[in-house]
Amino acid sequence: MRFVALLCFYLFAVIGSAAMAGAVESAAPRALVVEVDTGSVLYEKRADRTFAPANFAKLMTAAVVFDALAAGEITEETVYTVSEQAWRTGGAPARVTTMFAAVKSSVPVGALIRGLIVSYANDAALVLAEGLAGSPDAFTKRMNDLARRIGMSDSRFMNPTGYPDPEARTSLGDVVKLVTYLRTRHPGYSALYTLPEFEWNKIRQTNKTPFLRDLAGTEGLVVAYDEADGFGAVVLVRRDGRSMLVAASGYTSLTQRDADVRQLAESAFKDFARVTLFEADTVITTVRVFGGTVTRVPVMGQTPVQATLPVGDREAFRARVIYEGPVRAPVKQGDTVAALEIRVEDRVYQTVPLIAAADVPVGDLTDRARDGLGELLLGWW
Repeated sequence: MRFVALLCFYLFAVIGSAAMAGAVESAAPRALVVEVDTGSVLYEKRADRTFAPANFAKLMTAAVVFDALAAGEITEETVYTVSEQAWRTGGAPARVTTMFAAVKSSVPVGALIRGLIVSYANDAALVLAEGLAGSPDAFTKRMNDLARRIGMSDSRFMNPTGYPDPEARTSLGDVVKLVTYLRTRHPGYSALYTLPEFEWNKIRQTNKTPFLRDLAGTEGLVVAYDEADGFGAVVLVRRDGRSMLVAASGYTSLTQRDADVRQLAESAFKDFARVTLFEADTVITTVRVFGGTVTRVPVMGQTPVQATLPVGDREAFRARVIYEGPVRAPVKQGDTVAALEIRVEDRVYQTVPLIAAADVPVGDLTDRARDGLGELLLGWW
């Protein structure tokens, strides 16, 4: 059973209130802005609506390759041959974004990764897929398997390039999950998304992510286009120790996309501030325990509990502690037993894990009988 403890009054005492700040808005049909370190969802607009992934699929292609590198399945020095099929459908003859790898040439995985990330190279995606999995179809299965493992429930990939396919879909919520996976599981490759240029076959190309050149603090990631679903972008911006992830899709033009993504990023830094809700080692509340020496255990954050909140009006925000009860003894200090959920209006704004602040050993027969009687008579659990 889920238990809820409301903390509204305490939250307001901590964060206070102020005059209304300029509200974040977007011209995109779908948009999502997340403060990366706290997980605060600063702005959300139809983030669960699906659309064609286009170049966003290359983020998943990279994730599958990074997983293979981490597992020792391949190394950056592993060499793959450019097949005629990969050359014709993803290389120079196809007139798509390419790293211009020559047909039947041998290319190291490290160079293919850089071509994929910096140049959005379709030939790189196809050569990696064929080399790692044997075929694009087999590689696509690995893409979808990974999507399921990390909870991308709205997504289905049909190829490693993002080429149009009526069955290929994703959502901005899923894209943010994927970016989070890339950053947490493979942080060593994050710097590749900021490389200003890439050269292969004596052809030098600048990074295809335009925001790297004119939006201060940009650290990647990718822009995309689909004929039916319009222009989109996923951009990570870091300034003064804060990181904002801006994801948007459905723009009708490049000009509209670029202006709106910049506005969303600037607003995230200007109109929101990091707030400490609870200092480290501060008990937030207690949660019920079944079968222990005591009936409740105090909970707190693993670190100071912080949120990124508007600098203006915060009266719509509510906080509550949620947990699946009863928490059964024994409980060890440091066990994750609950979560602090911050909501604004009808959506979850941020969720912070909470840990037990003390041990609760298993109780004796009398303690367990007490809890069993409480469950039977009062329905506490």
